[in-house]
Formats: sequence, structure tokens, C-alpha cells
Amino acid sequence: MVDIVIRVLGGAIRGRKLRGPKGLQFRPTTGRVKEFIFSFLGNEMEGVRILDLFAGSGALGIEALSRGAEEVVFVEKSLPNINLIQTNLTLCQFSDQARVVRGDVFREIKRFGQQGKKFDLILADPPFRENERDRIVSSVDANQILNADGFLIIEHISGDPDFEKHQLELMKQRQFGHCMISIYHS
Repeated sequence: MVDIVIRVLGGAIRGRKLRGPKGLQFRPTTGRVKEFIFSFLGNEMEGVRILDLFAGSGALGIEALSRGAEEVVFVEKSLPNINLIQTNLTLCQFSDQARVVRGDVFREIKRFGQQGKKFDLILADPPFRENERDRIVSSVDANQILNADGFLIIEHISGDPDFEKHQLELMKQRQFGHCMISIYHS
């Protein structure tokens, strides 16, 4: 088994190592991709409410907390990953600014919509084999959980289609090898 090393790149806990699961099935967001995402967002994360979908180890949401985000809601269905997120939040002393939800991402998006919850930033890093980009964008849009002037950022495999049956505007895309980052604006 391989130990995956994940580091926080910026903010209050810059350089902190996070725990990652053992094994080759885990695909953490690379440092280059994280740098691109947070460079696009800028340094001002204060007061930002974030939803981290398919949260994995929690690295993206923890990166945002390190940079000053107000709150992150992590959604993950795997119990080992839920435990990993909670361990990483405790390690970084961010437990008070986070909520970890175990469940199916699409059911949780619908539930947040029914509850009238909205987020300033939604991060999604689904398993690449699933080709979920269009479904994520359509679900976020249909359930109206993204604040006005908010961003939805999806990490997906190159070629994962978006059939544009939604109101969100695709602002920017950048390819990193087989990985593509798509940034939508409300």
C-alpha cells in the first residue's frame, strides 16, 4: 500500500500535512490544480460558505478553511473517508468551522435546496469513472443552492460532457493532463 501525502498550500496552516487513505484507488487533487483553483478565487475567503462534494480526505475544503473561509460542509458517502475528514479537521483545528455529512451527493444537494441553504462556493471532485459533470451542474442549478455571484468548480476527466441544460455560465476551463477544471458562475 502507498501512503498519499497531502499538504495545505496556503493560509494559516500552510505546509501542514493531511492524512490520506492508503491505496492506489485514491486520487487527491494535485498541488498544481489546487494552486489554479485558489489563484482564480483570490486570497479573500473571509465569510465564504463552501460546500465540498465528493469530499474524499477533505483537502479542498480544508485548504479553503486555511485561507479564511467561514464554514465548509463536506459531503461524502464513504465511512472511511468520513473518518479521514474528521481526523484531518481535528488535526488542523477546524472542527468548529466544518460539518461533515454522510450521504449521496445528489440527495444532499436536493435536501439543501429544500431547506433553502445556499453556498458561495461549491467544490466537486467526483470519481473520474463516473462522468458526473453534467449531473452535478444540473443538480446544483435545479436546486438553487449556489448564491448569486457564486462559483461551482468541478474537477473532472477531460471529455466529461456538459449538455448545458442549466442556467450556470461556464466561465473558465483548464486542463491538467487527463484532469479538467471547469468553473461555473451563477
